Amino acid sequence: MQKSKVVFITATDTAAGKTVVTYVLGVLFDARGLNVGVMKPVQCAGRDAQFLKKALGIQDNLKVINPFFAPEPVSPHLAFRRSKIKFDKRRVQDCLKKLRARHDVVLVEGAGGLMVPLTNSYYNADLIADLKAEVIIVARLGLGTINHTLLTINELKRRGLKIRGLVFCQTKPVNKTLPESTNSREIEKLSGVKVLGIVPYLKPLNKKNILRRCQNFKLA
Repeated sequence: MQKSKVVFITATDTAAGKTVVTYVLGVLFDARGLNVGVMKPVQCAGRDAQFLKKALGIQDNLKVINPFFAPEPVSPHLAFRRSKIKFDKRRVQDCLKKLRARHDVVLVEGAGGLMVPLTNSYYNADLIADLKAEVIIVARLGLGTINHTLLTINELKRRGLKIRGLVFCQTKPVNKTLPESTNSREIEKLSGVKVLGIVPYLKPLNKKNILRRCQNFKLA
């Protein structure tokens, strides 16, 4: 039996659109006949895990999908310290093992960007390595994205982590400026990392609209 794929969704910065992209990817993989699971190992406030579970119709237990939750919207290492929660990567690995047994692909949404600390000495990048996951980077389209995205790509390469590709996300309903119209192509040329697709501003955010507007994603 072939092992399921683990794809870690990280971002270049806050509010880049990780949860929306994870949902979009889940819908697109499902449309290709794959049984999709999701995981949000660390969540500080918010309802990302709950949203993904409901939106994708996933039956897995929420405590397996999201083993570590803290109520404050701050960096995980601080949120856990303030809530007296001890992060343990082995618990994340055990939960992922359960999900991999049930699904063809597991989309793991990180908490923030690559170098967000989960403890004082353990980062999202370390978790990616320990989960043996491929990485999809989510980036904004606007000004500043080239710098943020190349820094993320370079750190992933430095650590020897496998990059599956880039997804750009339009998080606001605005007309595209020159940077927003060209950044994805320029970053692909500068980095050599494939752009898998661009998620437009989606309203309504539902499966029908995703399949209509994101059908040209390069997921193979």
